[in-house]
Parts: sequence; C-alpha cells; structure tokens
Amino acid sequence: MDDTDLRLLRLVATGDEHAFEQLYTRHAHALLAYAEGLLRDRGAAEEALQETFIAVWRSAGSYEGRSTVRTWLYGICRRQALKRMNGGRPALRPLDEAAHLPSAEPDPEVVALARADTAAVAAALTALPATHREILTLALSAGLSHAEISQILDIPVGTVKSRLFTARTTLARALPVEVEGRPR
Repeated sequence: MDDTDLRLLRLVATGDEHAFEQLYTRHAHALLAYAEGLLRDRGAAEEALQETFIAVWRSAGSYEGRSTVRTWLYGICRRQALKRMNGGRPALRPLDEAAHLPSAEPDPEVVALARADTAAVAAALTALPATHREILTLALSAGLSHAEISQILDIPVGTVKSRLFTARTTLARALPVEVEGRPR
C-alpha cells in the first residue's frame, strides 16, 4: 500500500490530477470517518476532508518521507479538523464497529467489546477523556500502528501505548457485560 501511495504522491507533486484522484479514492473514506469522529458533524468533517486534500495538492512536493504517506495524510486531516473545533479538545464519535474487530488472542477488553451492545459501547466511549477516545479511533477504527499514531498526535510511542491500555481498560470496566459467566 505504501509504495503505491508514495508513487501517487510523487505524481501529485508534479501536478498529475489522475494520481491525485487515485490518492483521494484510496484514503478519503477513512479520513472522512476520522474527521467526523473528531468533529461530530458530517458537514464540518467534509470541509476538513476537502481542506486536507487541498493541502495535499499544494504541499505534495514538500513530503519528506519521515512517515508513511497514510500517516502524513492523517496528520493533515487532524490539523484541519482541529482548526474547526473552536479551540476545544477533540470530541470523538463512538466506534460502532469496535464490537466486531477480530482478535488473535481474546483478552477481557476484547471479550467485553464483543459482548456489549452498541449503545453500551457508545455510552462508555462518551465517558472516556477525549485523548483516549481519539487513541481508540486511530487504533481500532483507522487500524494505525502505535508508531503511526505517535507521529499523528506528536506524542511518544510509550504515551500512545499507555493511553491505549488505559482507554481499553476503562472502556471494558464501564461496559455492563459478563465475562466467562461472572459479572464485571
């Protein structure tokens, strides 16, 4: 994926509109979902997405390769969304699909998410601090690695890991479910 994205971005830097269209097609859906999660407003998210790709068109030639193209796009999208937030902290929309994510080794957090209904997950996510909701969105919904999240949020990888652990643990404890026959 990244080789294709890099090739497309290099072509965009030369003014190739077809490459720009392909890059948009590859990433717009996920970036829109991310922006909408941050802004909780579809119209504002669409504007942030539009501004993201305007910035990509204008600055494709300045891409330095310090991160993957995908991570670079998420960083631009985040900045555009935050500009629209009236100086507030990110308010994320609940992750409806979090209950359906596969796990190689089920742990209590994954089991809790799998058994909880969407309303309970939504309520529990709403109660999390914005920093933890954003970490969960990037990790679970966008499927980004710890290193990619670290670059997007400009925080150390260790902070990403600790916030993700805390967010998952807090989320699991807030869900009204049973694990292995015992109430949580």
